[in-house]
Amino acid sequence: MTLSDLLQLLANFMQPVTKDNVMYDLNGDGIISTTDLIILLSQLL
Repeated sequence: MTLSDLLQLLANFMQPVTKDNVMYDLNGDGIISTTDLIILLSQLL
């Protein structure tokens, strides 16, 4: 994961998952939320 991935996740934050943003639903719950953000941030460290 990179800074670019973080920015893309934030651009899709609190959006339902579509075929274009499914890669940012890191926990697979159908919405890009705080949990996905925390997962991505933990992978950046």
